[in-house]
Amino acid sequence: MTTPPATDATEPTEPTEPTEPAGAAAPRAEAGPEPAGKPGGRRVAAVLKIAGLAVAIVAALFVAAYFARDTPAAAKAGDCAHNAGNDDKPDVSLVDCNSADAEFTVLKVVHGADEQECQTEPGLVATYVETRRSSVLVLCLGVHG
Repeated sequence: MTTPPATDATEPTEPTEPTEPAGAAAPRAEAGPEPAGKPGGRRVAAVLKIAGLAVAIVAALFVAAYFARDTPAAAKAGDCAHNAGNDDKPDVSLVDCNSADAEFTVLKVVHGADEQECQTEPGLVATYVETRRSSVLVLCLGVHG
């Protein structure tokens, strides 16, 4: 039997690592959290998201305003209107005054339920009443032309 060589107690012993065969890939480090990158990167991303949301809201408002421009709620005195419906079921929309569809001229706009306010308008031929959730709009209409 052979005795292992004596080691000096003052020298620390290190464990030996197993050797890998030639051509084997080096061991990979375990994946940890990614480096943070630039300071405030998350803040910039949050600001960009908020800015994108603001742009989307503004764009939606412009689209809504574009499509709402020909509704009676946008009418003012001097605008022209067309009724695509009939007297029982009117379908009034604002049109260009140079259009062949221009039948009426808005003489006065009354916000409220008092259709009688139109009676004092010279040239009155019709009234149009539109009731929305919490408001009533009355257009006092005269013949266009």
